[in-house]
Amino acid sequence: MYSATIKSLLVLTALTPIALVYAWVSAAEGYYWTSAFLCVASGVLTVSCWLILFHADRHIESFPFEFSSVEPADQENISFILLYLSPLFLDQLKDINFNVLVPSLIVYGLLTATSYTLQYNPLISLMGWHFYKVTAKEGVTYVLLTTKQIKNVDRIAKVGQLTGYMLIDLSE
Repeated sequence: MYSATIKSLLVLTALTPIALVYAWVSAAEGYYWTSAFLCVASGVLTVSCWLILFHADRHIESFPFEFSSVEPADQENISFILLYLSPLFLDQLKDINFNVLVPSLIVYGLLTATSYTLQYNPLISLMGWHFYKVTAKEGVTYVLLTTKQIKNVDRIAKVGQLTGYMLIDLSE
């Protein structure tokens, strides 16, 4: 199982599309250094996310897991898409109140990283992974990351524990 630092990094990678939208807006307004910084930060976060999933898929300890129920967990994507597009609704980049934005993002990241939730991450979805809510035979609910589209729970035989309540499919 990975630490809270890795979970925090995964939460931070969910903000990558927002950074790219802000980069677009700042470049359109002539803030090229800000745009370049946001693009580089997005690139670093994207590579970090890929490396975490790559490492976990190959090195995390696997164990058998029996499901009692499975359902897709990608439904939260509409609210994130609206959040990601919100910078486009500003008149100008200077209208952003960074005194509110930065602490809000920090609080969001800390709450998500320290709680038992992991919000939808479109970056992981773009990499071909799917989110599922799975319930173990004991009644505990987890989020399962897999590259498969689950139609039959028997296809998932082995999983690894990525974070406290997040599993990764390690079946062949």
